[in-house]
Amino acid sequence: MYTHFFDLDPDEKQGQTLPLIYVWPVPYQGTVSFGYGTKDGPEAILKASYQIETYDARLDVDIEDLCHFITLPFQRTNVAGPEYLYQDMENFLSRFDPKKDFLLTLGGEHSISFPLFKFYARAFQDLVILQIDAHADLRQEYEGSRFSHACIMARARDLGLRIVQIGIRSLCQEEAEYIKEHNGHDLLTFFAWELPDPLHTARLCREFIGHSPVYISFDVDGLDPAIMPGTGTPEPGGIDYNWLNEFWFKFWPGPKLVGMDICELAPQPYNVVSESVAVKCIFNILTNYLKNTRSNHDSHQ
Repeated sequence: MYTHFFDLDPDEKQGQTLPLIYVWPVPYQGTVSFGYGTKDGPEAILKASYQIETYDARLDVDIEDLCHFITLPFQRTNVAGPEYLYQDMENFLSRFDPKKDFLLTLGGEHSISFPLFKFYARAFQDLVILQIDAHADLRQEYEGSRFSHACIMARARDLGLRIVQIGIRSLCQEEAEYIKEHNGHDLLTFFAWELPDPLHTARLCREFIGHSPVYISFDVDGLDPAIMPGTGTPEPGGIDYNWLNEFWFKFWPGPKLVGMDICELAPQPYNVVSESVAVKCIFNILTNYLKNTRSNHDSHQ
């Protein structure tokens, strides 16, 4: 069992006033509808993180100088259904403060995001979800469940949350009609086939988000399967790795990031590409955000 994220021992950072990130593994795959294996995603991500360099050459910063990580116990998954898992997750989250605690949640399937949405929405009523995904996930129900992984953004809208979607390229007619009705108001959708350049996309996202805080919900199938083959519902024509890295680079300075999840990794036997890419995506988000946060703090000293 791998207990340190990026193989960074949190005890070595005691006494330092660095931001704390809680890494919470939630290995749930109760509503998967095609390929299986998302229950193995959290451990694969933790294991792959031991092999990733913590220094970012482009930003000239080491992530161990920006934050420290504490890996929480693996969430026990309730086989009775997502509603029961949600209750268990909400009970666990009750020991944290959404105003100050940053959780990096490792799925598991995408349905595990809903308790995190509720957790942060209690503290930030104007919270915006930034969704990286191949699928719109705006169905009202799927295969008899309102809490399927295919409905997670519909449940976010039930909470009154605005959503930015990047990489969408698979959706049903119901979802397409919903996007047409709401796009540009409480929803901003970037389809993969007409994705602007990273600078333009980042600018449009910041304009839509305004001064609201952001929670990132990252379904790895948003990436192209050429670089992310290990996922349950792969879709061709996805986001390019370098495009996404450039997007984060242009997105900050920008909104406050309160938490994030990364979901739907289904590691493949004898192939560690997918979990390695997932770790690098987490790394790129955190280094870009935290370096800008630290730079803004230093400029006000």
